[in-house]
Amino acid sequence: MKKPVFSLNRREFVLSSAAAAVIVACDDTTSSNNSNNTNNSNNDAGHDVDDVTDIIDVPDDVTDDDSIGPPPERPATTASETVRGVLLETEQFEDLRPQFGLTKKGPGEPHIDRDDFGAAALSNGSVANASSLMYFAHMTDIHITDEESPARSIHSPLAEGSAWRPQEPWSTHILSAAVETINAFTAVRPHDFVVFSGDLTDNHLGIELSWFIDSLEGNVLDPDTGSDEDPRAAGLPDPHDPYQPAGFLPEVKWYAAVGNHDLLVLGNFDTLDFTIASPTGDNATLWLSDAVVPTCFDDPVCLEASDGQTYCYSDLPDRCHIPHTDDFYDSRPVVADSRRAYLSRRDFMAMIMGSTKNGPAGHGFSQMNLDNQTSYYVDENPVPGIPVALVCLDTSHPGGITASAMGYMENSQLDWLSDVLDNLTAQNKLIVIISHHCSRDISNNSDNLVNLLNSCPNVVLHITGHHHTHQVIPHNPPSGMDPWFGYHEVQTGGLLDWPQQMRFWEIADLGDGTGVLYSTIVNIDMPSPSTVEAGRFYALLDLQEGRTDDGEGSGADTDRNVAIRVAWPPAMLDVLAALPKRDVETYHFIEDGKKKNNRRR
Repeated sequence: MKKPVFSLNRREFVLSSAAAAVIVACDDTTSSNNSNNTNNSNNDAGHDVDDVTDIIDVPDDVTDDDSIGPPPERPATTASETVRGVLLETEQFEDLRPQFGLTKKGPGEPHIDRDDFGAAALSNGSVANASSLMYFAHMTDIHITDEESPARSIHSPLAEGSAWRPQEPWSTHILSAAVETINAFTAVRPHDFVVFSGDLTDNHLGIELSWFIDSLEGNVLDPDTGSDEDPRAAGLPDPHDPYQPAGFLPEVKWYAAVGNHDLLVLGNFDTLDFTIASPTGDNATLWLSDAVVPTCFDDPVCLEASDGQTYCYSDLPDRCHIPHTDDFYDSRPVVADSRRAYLSRRDFMAMIMGSTKNGPAGHGFSQMNLDNQTSYYVDENPVPGIPVALVCLDTSHPGGITASAMGYMENSQLDWLSDVLDNLTAQNKLIVIISHHCSRDISNNSDNLVNLLNSCPNVVLHITGHHHTHQVIPHNPPSGMDPWFGYHEVQTGGLLDWPQQMRFWEIADLGDGTGVLYSTIVNIDMPSPSTVEAGRFYALLDLQEGRTDDGEGSGADTDRNVAIRVAWPPAMLDVLAALPKRDVETYHFIEDGKKKNNRRR
């Protein structure tokens, strides 16, 4: 049947091994590091409409002017409403299965004040209008997946955790929906840029990165490789059918970083060391699942497993149960496809640089990166006229027999970073650091990286991914040092895994010697009915069936919508005071949340 065009793993898994390779998970599921934190977690985040010193106080003039016509409707953030499971987002009893994967709207989450370093005490008492310095979106761990590739280890009797997600066939649809979500906010106020902090692909395949770029550029996308067999009846939502993604609006700029899944097989192995199966061949890896969408819709509808249970699939809505038992897994040949070839580091950067529909040129990477085979860079002026720079690090292992999912940073990159920080500080620029891994993941230079960032008074924020969990980690100033020598490292949950969210950042100057880092969590808009909504269903189902240990992806409330008070280094005060004022977009999110949640009371 000819396919119609519709408009519209785990990052680490553990293999017990006698003869097999050992894959060690590097996930850290510790709770939010909140030492020396002063949080206000009341429902109104301590907001007092008469207290102009409250860092999330909304000025009286934050209103929509009806005299100039109706403004575009501002989309909802999680400050206004949340998406929750009908059942808790954790493993559930089997008799509750009819409600697995189902979601509902929940109340919004107000922004919580954080003053981890005592920055508020350094306010000079000036009362001035806050001004937005930088407003950007952060997405990470996109994991665009060719789930039909033969070079995967989806299931193994040696595996303690699966490398397979039931929502993988919807990975391109989920990214496309995230792009449309950004576009909806752009219609109200464009972000200064969007950051993708690595793991754009799941298995560093060329076709996966091509699909990533197609999603951003709005090119017709056919998320299928090998065989084009289509077991679904015409008119039924099939994630493998070609479709037309919207693509980013022209004014949206985006930057990219490299993650371990972009450079290593399954995010863990060097290409030359992983020879179980060729990605472009037709011989599948041992234990390739025969129960992945769309084959789970094949007859028989009900199957009896060795544990005595009968598992049934249902065709509509898009739901099927993939049991843990080995009865549903086997090895089988697949149709070869040359587009599945592995990407080298240079290939990865060249493909990103070849995407020209949106700026900036190269999306951070340059010819120097290609020539030197390095994936770190600096953009001194991502927002023209605003003294905030972006520094992107490459924390993925370079490969070889010691390759792993753990982070890695060569001394030469650390030396480069030291020079860059000195140069930017001399120019009186605040600094935002981007990397895929968290600093604690850097197997060889973790302490050195933190110490270097702590030594620079202008570093205000380090954004990361990798752990698929929201978490705010304050790095306190060294003993005896001023508050501006502290900085916050903030990881954002993965886009493919529950709760499938992105984070909006806004750096605001309060005009009193201090500022605020506003973090706002945003859900992907997945309308119903649509093909993409099944991707959310399966992500939640994965948790409630107990298959995944990624159940803490939401983090704590102090890891999500937060207002982090920071103190500016003295050399920056006159520079910031001379800037033109820009509206703080987060104030609208806060006000919208108050209005909507007050109506619920």
